Amino acid sequence: MNKGIVIRAVGIYHPEKKVENEFFVEHFKQFDETLGERVSHLLQHLGRKERYIADFPNENVITMATQASKSAIERANIEIKDLDGIIFSTDTPEYTSPTNALILREALGADNAHTVYDLNANCVGMVVALDQAQALMRCNKRLNKLLVVGSTMIHHYGLNTDPITYGGLGDAAVAVILESITTDKKVGFIDSVYATRTDLKDYILMPECGMSNIYNPAIPDEKKRWKWEPFDTTEAEGRCGEIIKQVLEDNDYNVDQARMIFMTQFSEDAIKNVANTLRYPVEQFKYVGNHYAYTGTSSPLLAYYHAIDSGDIESGDLLVFCSVGSGLTAASLAYIVA
Repeated sequence: MNKGIVIRAVGIYHPEKKVENEFFVEHFKQFDETLGERVSHLLQHLGRKERYIADFPNENVITMATQASKSAIERANIEIKDLDGIIFSTDTPEYTSPTNALILREALGADNAHTVYDLNANCVGMVVALDQAQALMRCNKRLNKLLVVGSTMIHHYGLNTDPITYGGLGDAAVAVILESITTDKKVGFIDSVYATRTDLKDYILMPECGMSNIYNPAIPDEKKRWKWEPFDTTEAEGRCGEIIKQVLEDNDYNVDQARMIFMTQFSEDAIKNVANTLRYPVEQFKYVGNHYAYTGTSSPLLAYYHAIDSGDIESGDLLVFCSVGSGLTAASLAYIVA
């Protein structure tokens, strides 16, 4: 018999406020008529149609995470007291102290969850968090059920003059219940591959001025928000293709044996490029960025949630999760559905 770490259930939350592309096109036309046209083309290229925007300050990453977690717990048909730990993935934390995971623990009343911490790997965060969680559960017999949640509000901290951070992003949270099971089958998480480079470390910064300068009144407010400088994504797309292929081939699978691949939802065009590189059907990359825009850390799992709800996944299916974090760090995670 083997120990398998499997996904028991997934829950999501998105704000009520829905905003379509035209809102942002009109917004950028205020600065320049041609800018509005360029933003329209950009959003079409990225595959955007609509997105949900949090009602700040009534909503934040913790409130969104709480609702997503409650949904996941209900779908898993477990009690809150069954949770042994919480890992909270975010790069827009409501607090740096205490951890957002600790506040989420209190909000849920998860009194038996004692392995509780935050994780920041930027947009690759939930893939990393799932990998960490499954590794912890394999080596610690006390961890039978863990809650992994990803929640971000990048849009809130973007500049309203920046088409990417202001117009191309949305807010959402995804929560995943992981469970340790004993089985004679090969199921659950099987392997991960990471790839990192650092030459783009200055292209995406939050805050641009650095935290040590956040209270300096001489620094303009715009330098205390996201800096998102456009860069060529070709290499990152190629690297995703490489590590997706590697995580499968290192475990004696061909790419065509994967039932579905869940990538970062930053760009529909990027997904098409990776599909072409792998010679893999683009239809088997679940894309939801047209409805949610880009939600950062939660985006691959948001796609996975909708694949489950659509009946696209069955027991025994081989899946791959893959995402990219700023800098850049990429990670792929192979998983077999129980």
